Amino acid sequence: MSEAVDGVRDPRRLRVRVGLAFVRTLRPALYALLVASALLTFWAGGEIGGRELPPKAAAAAPVLFAIFFVVFAVYRLALVRAKKYPAATGLFQIGLGALVWVLLLPGSRQRIGQDTGDDVQVLMRSSDTRVRALAAEVAGARGDAGRYGSELVELLDDTEPAVRRAAHASLVRLLGTDASPGEEGTVAQRKWRDALRSRGLVRQAP
Repeated sequence: MSEAVDGVRDPRRLRVRVGLAFVRTLRPALYALLVASALLTFWAGGEIGGRELPPKAAAAAPVLFAIFFVVFAVYRLALVRAKKYPAATGLFQIGLGALVWVLLLPGSRQRIGQDTGDDVQVLMRSSDTRVRALAAEVAGARGDAGRYGSELVELLDDTEPAVRRAAHASLVRLLGTDASPGEEGTVAQRKWRDALRSRGLVRQAP
């Protein structure tokens, strides 16, 4: 009863209470978003059951976490404003969440965990479209399908057509056959991976 009276006296406190109650009802969905983003991030780091996560699905991880983070930050700030949560702890959690989101971005994951291999392999992961396309072309000229085949297959689902074309042309040059004539994306990737496995070609350490 006293809370209802306080709400009538101070409309701002009433709005805060309504907002907090709304977020509490969304809590299961928010944690589901958090778990989904964690699973996608973990899967993007390698294969699960022999299957790799498509790049477009991997890109969904930071988006899902961003939705969770925005609602979480609003919820924490509302608690701090209502004096129901320590301000220092709330701000620390928000800052930590922002850092996690930055680390989930594709560019950050590439810089942290994927700068391995020789110069051509590293350049094939560049954020610059022209650099990726040129590196894919150079990989085909080097004639080492075991070293560059897997990297080129990844580029078959690149967002830029020029990169996809260069990767496809290099794979044809390296293997001497076209495993995916007229096809792109995940379908082409699957066929080229099968072609590499059938020849015993795997990524080799530099």
